[in-house]
Amino acid sequence: MSGVDPQTTQNPTLHGPLLPPELPWILLVVPLPAAYLLGHDLLDKPFPLLVHVLVKMYLPFLAFGWTFQLVYRYLVPRPLARLRSTPARAAFHAAVMLSIVLVVSSLLCPLLQQVATHPTTWVSFFVISCIFSAACILPALALQRLRLRARSAEHRALVERKAALEAQLSALQARTDPHFLFNSLNTVASLIPENPELAERTLERLADLFRYALESGHVRTVKLERELAMVSDYLELQSARFGERLDTRLEIASGLEGIEVPPLLLQPLVENAILHGASQRRTGRVEVAVRREVDSLIVEVRDDGPGPGHSTHAGAGLSVRGVAERLRLHYAERATLSLDAQPGGGCLARIALPSSGPR
Repeated sequence: MSGVDPQTTQNPTLHGPLLPPELPWILLVVPLPAAYLLGHDLLDKPFPLLVHVLVKMYLPFLAFGWTFQLVYRYLVPRPLARLRSTPARAAFHAAVMLSIVLVVSSLLCPLLQQVATHPTTWVSFFVISCIFSAACILPALALQRLRLRARSAEHRALVERKAALEAQLSALQARTDPHFLFNSLNTVASLIPENPELAERTLERLADLFRYALESGHVRTVKLERELAMVSDYLELQSARFGERLDTRLEIASGLEGIEVPPLLLQPLVENAILHGASQRRTGRVEVAVRREVDSLIVEVRDDGPGPGHSTHAGAGLSVRGVAERLRLHYAERATLSLDAQPGGGCLARIALPSSGPR
């Protein structure tokens, strides 16, 4: 099973914007209610005077808001990242703030003096701008820092959860592969005394199955077409072992080949059906059917054995529990596995997967 991509451990939220992205748009809305609160007869003023008042209110908010946003977006992050101590960073923010207020005030104050009914001196405008900038920007910086920390914590939790899931899947895969290898080698060994040529051909097919099993240990999903090809090879391998005692059938609805599924998901269920349904009896039948129902992919493995709880083979149930656990890790609650007795005898193992694939 592939490990966690090292790139995902680099937290992207740490490089987010220093100021809330919505701040300029908030400043676009604030002036109008502020102007109304400061002048109750605002709507009663002549239109030219109303325009003058709105311009005087909007220009500082928009000019300072967007300037702070652009400077903190493109110019501040790199030099700020070089500063490690809190006092140094606080001094840097103060210097940036004073610089922006100084430059914007120098450009904006002459324009406001032209359109305002009561011109303001540059010193007064500069002082007021410093106060308002500090009142808006400092809380915005603190808020955004808290927001980034929350996103950082959430990101770390997701990475840790993904790593835990990958570790559990790898452990399950490691437990399944030796079990599969052991039983398959027994199959070939049983053929050598009776039919060496068939044993040789079976060994070649077994090599293909092992290659698939090894490759599946490095991927999280495979296409359903490839998984079913592996199941077909496995059924032929078992048919070589049991001969006419085992009747197998594989039915696949068209158009499902490209769906992604966990590797080696079906083999344990097919092996379980053969073990309980055919190995202890003179003859047995195993059927695998794959179809779509609404938004689900349905996979069924049937046998005509004694049914759940009645087999003479007392297994530990590790294969079925392993499949159920892998389904839980891959799909959470969106996939189900059930084992039911069939009316005419035998067991039906049914997997329902979301056709959208693993999470």
